[in-house]
Amino acid sequence: MHAIGFVRHHFLPPSETFIYTSLRALVDYKVRVLALRRDQSAKFPFGDVTLLSDSSPLSAEALLYRAFAWSPRALRWARTVKLIHAHTGNAGVHAAVMAQKAQRPLVVSYYGKDVTAPRGRARWNPSYWHYVIWQKWLFSVASRILVLSDDMRRSLLAQGAPEHKLRTVPLGVDLSRFAVTRLPRPRTQPLRVLMVGREVEKKGFDDGLRACAAARAAGADLDLTILGTGGPLRGALQRLARELDLTVRWPAPETRVAQAMAEHDVLLVPSRTSASGDKEGTPTVICEGSAAQLAVVATRHAGIPEQVEHERTGLLVAERDVTDMAQQLSLLHQHRELAVVLGRAGARKMQAEYSVAAHAARLSTVYRELL
Repeated sequence: MHAIGFVRHHFLPPSETFIYTSLRALVDYKVRVLALRRDQSAKFPFGDVTLLSDSSPLSAEALLYRAFAWSPRALRWARTVKLIHAHTGNAGVHAAVMAQKAQRPLVVSYYGKDVTAPRGRARWNPSYWHYVIWQKWLFSVASRILVLSDDMRRSLLAQGAPEHKLRTVPLGVDLSRFAVTRLPRPRTQPLRVLMVGREVEKKGFDDGLRACAAARAAGADLDLTILGTGGPLRGALQRLARELDLTVRWPAPETRVAQAMAEHDVLLVPSRTSASGDKEGTPTVICEGSAAQLAVVATRHAGIPEQVEHERTGLLVAERDVTDMAQQLSLLHQHRELAVVLGRAGARKMQAEYSVAAHAARLSTVYRELL
Protein backbone atom coordinates (compact mmCIF):
# COMPACT_ATOMS: atom_id res chain seq x y z
CA MET A 1 0.00 0.00 0.00
CA HIS A 2 1.53 3.32 -1.12
CA ALA A 3 1.93 6.08 1.45
CA ILE A 4 0.54 9.48 0.37
CA GLY A 5 1.63 12.62 2.19
CA PHE A 6 -0.97 15.36 2.76
CA VAL A 7 0.45 18.85 3.46
CA ARG A 8 -1.87 21.41 5.05
CA HIS A 9 -0.31 24.08 7.25
CA HIS A 10 -3.36 24.23 9.52
CA PHE A 11 -4.90 20.79 10.10
CA LEU A 12 -7.76 21.58 9.90
CA PRO A 13 -9.97 24.71 9.99
CA PRO A 14 -13.55 23.74 10.95
CA SER A 15 -14.87 24.57 7.48
CA GLU A 16 -12.49 22.19 5.68
CA THR A 17 -14.46 19.02 6.15
CA PHE A 18 -13.88 18.29 2.46
CA ILE A 19 -10.13 17.75 3.00
CA TYR A 20 -10.78 15.34 5.85
CA THR A 21 -13.38 13.54 3.75
CA SER A 22 -10.82 13.22 0.95
CA LEU A 23 -8.25 11.82 3.36
CA ARG A 24 -10.67 9.25 4.73
CA ALA A 25 -11.86 8.26 1.25
CA LEU A 26 -8.42 7.01 0.19
CA VAL A 27 -8.86 3.50 1.55
CA ASP A 28 -6.33 2.05 -0.94
CA TYR A 29 -3.52 4.28 0.37
CA LYS A 30 -1.86 5.00 3.68
CA VAL A 31 -2.19 8.75 4.30
CA ARG A 32 0.29 10.69 6.42
CA VAL A 33 -0.20 14.36 7.28
CA LEU A 34 2.36 17.15 7.75
CA ALA A 35 1.18 20.36 9.42
CA LEU A 36 2.47 23.38 11.27
CA ARG A 37 -0.32 23.24 13.81
CA ARG A 38 -3.37 21.17 14.60
CA ASP A 39 -6.88 22.24 15.48
CA GLN A 40 -10.31 20.59 15.73
CA SER A 41 -8.79 17.22 16.59
CA ALA A 42 -12.13 16.08 18.04
CA LYS A 43 -13.92 16.93 14.79
CA PHE A 44 -11.09 15.58 12.62
CA PRO A 45 -9.57 12.64 14.51
CA PHE A 46 -6.55 11.23 12.69
CA GLY A 47 -3.49 9.54 14.10
CA ASP A 48 -0.66 9.95 11.60
CA VAL A 49 -0.01 13.71 11.85
CA THR A 50 3.52 15.14 12.02
CA LEU A 51 3.49 18.60 13.64
CA LEU A 52 6.37 21.03 13.13
CA SER A 53 5.26 23.42 15.83
CA ASP A 54 5.54 20.92 18.72
CA SER A 55 4.07 22.85 21.63
CA SER A 56 5.11 26.26 20.31
CA PRO A 57 4.75 28.07 16.97
CA LEU A 58 8.25 29.45 17.62
CA SER A 59 9.95 26.05 17.63
CA ALA A 60 13.09 25.81 15.49
CA GLU A 61 11.41 23.39 13.06
CA ALA A 62 8.40 25.69 12.58
CA LEU A 63 10.56 28.78 12.12
CA LEU A 64 12.79 27.06 9.55
CA TYR A 65 9.76 25.79 7.67
CA ARG A 66 8.05 29.18 7.63
CA ALA A 67 11.17 31.02 6.50
CA PHE A 68 12.77 28.56 4.07
CA ALA A 69 9.84 26.25 3.17
CA TRP A 70 11.53 23.19 4.64
CA SER A 71 12.99 21.81 7.84
CA PRO A 72 14.90 18.63 8.77
CA ARG A 73 11.81 17.00 10.27
CA ALA A 74 9.69 17.94 7.24
CA LEU A 75 12.28 16.44 4.88
CA ARG A 76 12.45 13.22 6.92
CA TRP A 77 8.67 13.02 6.72
CA ALA A 78 8.73 13.56 2.94
CA ARG A 79 11.03 10.57 2.51
CA THR A 80 8.49 8.29 4.20
CA VAL A 81 5.85 8.82 1.48
CA LYS A 82 5.71 7.96 -2.22
CA LEU A 83 3.78 11.05 -3.32
CA ILE A 84 3.18 14.47 -1.75
CA HIS A 85 -0.22 16.13 -2.05
CA ALA A 86 -0.39 19.79 -0.97
CA HIS A 87 -3.78 21.23 -0.11
CA THR A 88 -3.94 24.91 -1.17
CA GLY A 89 -1.52 26.72 -3.44
CA ASN A 90 0.34 28.46 -0.62
CA ALA A 91 1.11 25.09 1.03
CA GLY A 92 2.23 23.93 -2.41
CA VAL A 93 5.47 25.96 -2.41
CA HIS A 94 6.65 24.35 0.84
CA ALA A 95 5.61 20.94 -0.44
CA ALA A 96 7.48 21.58 -3.72
CA VAL A 97 10.74 22.22 -1.88
CA MET A 98 10.37 18.93 -0.02
CA ALA A 99 9.26 17.07 -3.14
CA GLN A 100 12.39 18.18 -4.98
CA LYS A 101 14.72 17.32 -2.12
CA ALA A 102 13.08 13.92 -1.54
CA GLN A 103 12.56 13.32 -5.28
CA ARG A 104 8.84 12.68 -4.96
CA PRO A 105 5.98 13.56 -7.36
CA LEU A 106 3.89 16.51 -6.24
CA VAL A 107 0.14 17.10 -6.52
CA VAL A 108 -1.29 20.53 -5.59
CA SER A 109 -5.01 21.10 -4.95
CA TYR A 110 -6.57 24.56 -5.26
CA TYR A 111 -9.76 25.51 -3.44
CA GLY A 112 -10.67 29.14 -4.17
CA LYS A 113 -8.90 31.95 -2.31
CA ASP A 114 -5.51 30.55 -3.34
CA VAL A 115 -6.54 31.00 -6.99
CA THR A 116 -7.25 34.72 -6.60
CA ALA A 117 -4.47 35.45 -4.04
CA PRO A 118 -1.71 36.49 -6.51
CA ARG A 119 -3.93 39.27 -7.87
CA GLY A 120 -5.94 40.21 -4.78
CA ARG A 121 -5.32 41.73 -1.38
CA ALA A 122 -4.36 38.34 0.04
CA ARG A 123 -0.94 38.70 -1.61
CA TRP A 124 -0.04 41.10 1.22
CA ASN A 125 -0.80 38.42 3.81
CA PRO A 126 2.52 36.88 5.04
CA SER A 127 1.08 33.38 4.69
CA TYR A 128 0.89 33.94 0.91
CA TRP A 129 4.28 35.59 0.35
CA HIS A 130 6.12 32.40 -0.59
CA TYR A 131 3.33 31.50 -2.98
CA VAL A 132 3.07 34.91 -4.67
CA ILE A 133 6.83 35.00 -5.27
CA TRP A 134 7.29 31.37 -6.33
CA GLN A 135 4.00 30.61 -8.08
CA LYS A 136 5.53 30.10 -11.52
CA TRP A 137 8.22 27.85 -10.06
CA LEU A 138 5.54 25.80 -8.31
CA PHE A 139 3.73 25.33 -11.61
CA SER A 140 6.95 23.97 -13.11
CA VAL A 141 7.67 21.58 -10.22
CA ALA A 142 4.15 20.22 -9.66
CA SER A 143 3.38 16.96 -11.41
CA ARG A 144 -0.38 17.58 -11.33
CA ILE A 145 -2.48 20.64 -10.43
CA LEU A 146 -6.00 19.86 -9.25
CA VAL A 147 -8.94 22.27 -9.48
CA LEU A 148 -12.57 22.00 -8.45
CA SER A 149 -14.14 23.53 -11.55
CA ASP A 150 -13.60 24.78 -15.10
CA ASP A 151 -13.71 28.32 -13.72
CA MET A 152 -10.64 27.55 -11.60
CA ARG A 153 -8.97 25.85 -14.54
CA ARG A 154 -9.37 28.96 -16.69
CA SER A 155 -8.03 31.20 -13.92
CA LEU A 156 -4.90 29.11 -13.39
CA LEU A 157 -4.31 28.78 -17.12
CA ALA A 158 -4.37 32.58 -17.33
CA GLN A 159 -1.78 32.69 -14.55
CA GLY A 160 0.56 30.36 -16.40
CA ALA A 161 -0.30 26.87 -15.17
CA PRO A 162 0.58 24.24 -17.84
CA GLU A 163 -2.62 22.86 -19.33
CA HIS A 164 -1.30 19.29 -19.50
CA LYS A 165 -0.87 19.23 -15.72
CA LEU A 166 -4.37 20.44 -14.83
CA ARG A 167 -7.03 17.97 -13.70
CA THR A 168 -10.56 18.69 -12.47
CA VAL A 169 -11.39 16.76 -9.31
CA PRO A 170 -14.66 17.96 -7.72
CA LEU A 171 -15.18 17.90 -3.97
CA GLY A 172 -16.18 14.69 -2.27
CA VAL A 173 -19.00 15.07 0.25
CA ASP A 174 -20.53 12.53 2.62
CA LEU A 175 -23.97 12.91 1.09
CA SER A 176 -25.58 10.28 3.31
CA ARG A 177 -25.56 12.72 6.26
CA PHE A 178 -28.00 15.00 4.42
CA ALA A 179 -30.38 12.55 2.75
CA VAL A 180 -34.07 13.27 3.39
CA THR A 181 -37.36 12.58 1.63
CA ARG A 182 -39.35 15.69 0.70
CA LEU A 183 -42.94 16.30 -0.27
CA PRO A 184 -44.42 19.61 -1.50
CA ARG A 185 -45.59 21.84 1.37
CA PRO A 186 -48.87 23.77 1.05
CA ARG A 187 -48.70 27.32 -0.28
CA THR A 188 -50.56 28.39 2.83
CA GLN A 189 -47.33 27.77 4.79
CA PRO A 190 -44.27 30.06 4.54
CA LEU A 191 -41.45 29.11 2.19
CA ARG A 192 -38.54 28.27 4.49
CA VAL A 193 -35.31 29.78 3.13
CA LEU A 194 -31.84 29.00 4.49
CA MET A 195 -28.43 30.65 4.00
CA VAL A 196 -25.36 28.89 5.41
CA GLY A 197 -21.74 30.02 5.74
CA ARG A 198 -19.30 32.42 7.26
CA GLU A 199 -20.47 36.02 7.40
CA VAL A 200 -17.94 37.44 4.93
CA GLU A 201 -18.34 39.59 1.83
CA LYS A 202 -18.04 36.88 -0.82
CA LYS A 203 -21.02 34.99 0.63
CA GLY A 204 -23.29 37.87 -0.41
CA PHE A 205 -25.66 37.46 2.53
CA ASP A 206 -26.60 41.14 2.34
CA ASP A 207 -27.86 40.58 -1.23
CA GLY A 208 -29.77 37.56 0.08
CA LEU A 209 -31.44 39.65 2.78
CA ARG A 210 -32.46 42.29 0.24
CA ALA A 211 -33.83 39.62 -2.11
CA CYS A 212 -35.92 38.07 0.65
CA ALA A 213 -37.27 41.50 1.61
CA ALA A 214 -38.15 42.20 -2.04
CA ALA A 215 -39.88 38.82 -2.43
CA ARG A 216 -41.86 39.46 0.73
CA ALA A 217 -42.86 42.92 -0.57
CA ALA A 218 -44.10 41.21 -3.75
CA GLY A 219 -46.38 38.96 -1.70
CA ALA A 220 -44.25 35.89 -0.92
CA ASP A 221 -44.53 34.55 2.63
CA LEU A 222 -40.95 33.64 3.61
CA ASP A 223 -39.25 32.38 6.75
CA LEU A 224 -35.51 33.11 6.64
CA THR A 225 -32.72 31.48 8.63
CA ILE A 226 -29.01 32.35 8.47
CA LEU A 227 -26.79 29.65 9.92
CA GLY A 228 -23.49 31.50 10.19
CA THR A 229 -20.26 31.05 12.08
CA GLY A 230 -20.07 34.43 13.80
CA GLY A 231 -17.99 35.97 10.99
CA PRO A 232 -16.94 39.63 10.86
CA LEU A 233 -20.08 40.85 9.06
CA ARG A 234 -22.62 39.23 11.37
CA GLY A 235 -23.41 42.49 13.21
CA ALA A 236 -23.78 44.46 9.98
CA LEU A 237 -26.11 41.81 8.57
CA GLN A 238 -28.27 41.87 11.67
CA ARG A 239 -28.53 45.66 11.42
CA LEU A 240 -29.50 45.39 7.74
CA ALA A 241 -32.21 42.85 8.59
CA ARG A 242 -33.68 45.32 11.10
CA GLU A 243 -33.54 48.14 8.55
CA LEU A 244 -35.40 45.93 6.08
CA ASP A 245 -37.92 44.99 8.79
CA LEU A 246 -37.07 41.38 8.02
CA THR A 247 -37.43 38.73 10.70
CA VAL A 248 -34.44 36.38 10.55
CA ARG A 249 -33.54 33.41 12.73
CA TRP A 250 -29.84 33.24 13.66
CA PRO A 251 -29.20 29.79 15.19
CA ALA A 252 -26.07 29.17 17.22
CA PRO A 253 -23.05 28.44 14.97
CA GLU A 254 -22.75 24.93 16.42
CA THR A 255 -26.21 23.99 15.09
CA ARG A 256 -25.95 20.92 12.88
CA VAL A 257 -26.13 21.88 9.20
CA ALA A 258 -27.89 18.64 8.24
CA GLN A 259 -30.64 19.31 10.79
CA ALA A 260 -31.11 22.88 9.57
CA MET A 261 -31.32 21.75 5.95
CA ALA A 262 -33.93 19.12 6.77
CA GLU A 263 -36.14 21.86 8.22
CA HIS A 264 -36.06 24.19 5.17
CA ASP A 265 -37.32 24.25 1.57
CA VAL A 266 -34.80 26.42 -0.27
CA LEU A 267 -31.04 26.99 0.00
CA LEU A 268 -30.12 30.55 -1.02
CA VAL A 269 -26.47 30.99 -2.11
CA PRO A 270 -25.97 34.64 -3.22
CA SER A 271 -22.18 34.43 -3.57
CA ARG A 272 -20.19 37.16 -5.34
CA THR A 273 -16.61 38.29 -5.96
CA SER A 274 -15.49 40.45 -3.04
CA ALA A 275 -13.82 43.84 -3.36
CA SER A 276 -10.49 42.15 -2.60
CA GLY A 277 -10.99 39.72 -5.50
CA ASP A 278 -11.78 36.75 -3.25
CA LYS A 279 -14.08 34.16 -4.83
CA GLU A 280 -15.71 30.88 -3.95
CA GLY A 281 -14.49 27.61 -5.38
CA THR A 282 -17.41 25.20 -5.53
CA PRO A 283 -19.26 25.79 -2.25
CA THR A 284 -19.61 22.63 -0.18
CA VAL A 285 -22.92 23.93 1.11
CA ILE A 286 -24.44 23.49 -2.36
CA CYS A 287 -23.42 19.83 -2.39
CA GLU A 288 -24.93 19.40 1.06
CA GLY A 289 -28.10 21.32 0.27
CA SER A 290 -28.69 19.44 -2.95
CA ALA A 291 -28.08 16.13 -1.15
CA ALA A 292 -30.80 17.26 1.30
CA GLN A 293 -33.08 17.79 -1.72
CA LEU A 294 -33.30 21.52 -1.15
CA ALA A 295 -34.12 23.65 -4.16
CA VAL A 296 -31.06 25.85 -4.69
CA VAL A 297 -31.23 29.51 -5.73
CA ALA A 298 -27.67 30.69 -6.41
CA THR A 299 -25.58 33.12 -8.41
CA ARG A 300 -23.58 32.45 -11.56
CA HIS A 301 -20.35 32.80 -9.60
CA ALA A 302 -17.08 30.85 -9.83
CA GLY A 303 -17.80 27.10 -10.08
CA ILE A 304 -21.44 27.30 -8.99
CA PRO A 305 -22.89 26.89 -12.54
CA GLU A 306 -21.14 23.51 -12.65
CA GLN A 307 -22.85 22.47 -9.42
CA VAL A 308 -26.29 23.88 -10.23
CA GLU A 309 -27.89 23.32 -13.63
CA HIS A 310 -30.33 26.18 -14.22
CA GLU A 311 -33.97 25.07 -14.23
CA ARG A 312 -32.97 21.42 -13.82
CA THR A 313 -31.36 21.13 -10.39
CA GLY A 314 -31.79 24.74 -9.23
CA LEU A 315 -32.21 28.34 -10.31
CA LEU A 316 -29.35 30.70 -11.19
CA VAL A 317 -29.15 34.50 -11.30
CA ALA A 318 -26.37 36.96 -12.01
CA GLU A 319 -24.17 38.11 -9.14
CA ARG A 320 -25.82 40.89 -7.11
CA ASP A 321 -29.06 40.72 -9.14
CA VAL A 322 -31.33 41.12 -6.15
CA THR A 323 -34.42 41.63 -8.32
CA ASP A 324 -34.02 38.34 -10.20
CA MET A 325 -33.13 36.55 -6.96
CA ALA A 326 -36.37 37.78 -5.41
CA GLN A 327 -38.33 36.66 -8.48
CA GLN A 328 -36.91 33.14 -8.25
CA LEU A 329 -37.82 32.95 -4.55
CA SER A 330 -41.34 34.14 -5.40
CA LEU A 331 -41.57 31.49 -8.11
CA LEU A 332 -40.71 28.74 -5.64
CA HIS A 333 -43.18 30.20 -3.16
CA GLN A 334 -45.94 29.94 -5.76
CA HIS A 335 -44.90 26.52 -7.14
CA ARG A 336 -43.94 24.29 -4.23
CA GLU A 337 -43.87 21.18 -6.40
CA LEU A 338 -41.13 22.81 -8.52
CA ALA A 339 -38.95 23.14 -5.44
CA VAL A 340 -39.32 19.40 -4.79
CA VAL A 341 -38.55 18.48 -8.42
CA LEU A 342 -35.41 20.65 -8.45
CA GLY A 343 -34.29 19.25 -5.12
CA ARG A 344 -34.63 15.64 -6.20
CA ALA A 345 -32.73 16.29 -9.44
CA GLY A 346 -30.01 18.04 -7.45
CA ALA A 347 -29.63 15.04 -5.16
CA ARG A 348 -29.17 12.74 -8.16
CA LYS A 349 -26.52 15.05 -9.62
CA MET A 350 -24.61 15.19 -6.35
CA GLN A 351 -24.59 11.41 -6.05
CA ALA A 352 -23.20 11.03 -9.57
CA GLU A 353 -20.59 13.81 -9.43
CA TYR A 354 -19.79 14.83 -5.84
CA SER A 355 -20.07 11.67 -3.76
CA VAL A 356 -17.12 10.39 -1.74
CA ALA A 357 -16.84 7.41 -4.08
CA ALA A 358 -16.71 9.61 -7.20
CA HIS A 359 -14.08 11.87 -5.60
CA ALA A 360 -11.90 8.96 -4.47
CA ALA A 361 -12.02 7.39 -7.94
CA ARG A 362 -10.89 10.62 -9.63
CA LEU A 363 -8.14 11.22 -7.09
CA SER A 364 -6.89 7.64 -7.34
CA THR A 365 -6.68 8.03 -11.12
CA VAL A 366 -4.35 11.04 -10.64
CA TYR A 367 -2.19 9.13 -8.17
CA ARG A 368 -1.93 6.11 -10.46
CA GLU A 369 -0.70 8.34 -13.30
CA LEU A 370 2.25 9.36 -11.11
CA LEU A 371 2.98 6.13 -9.22
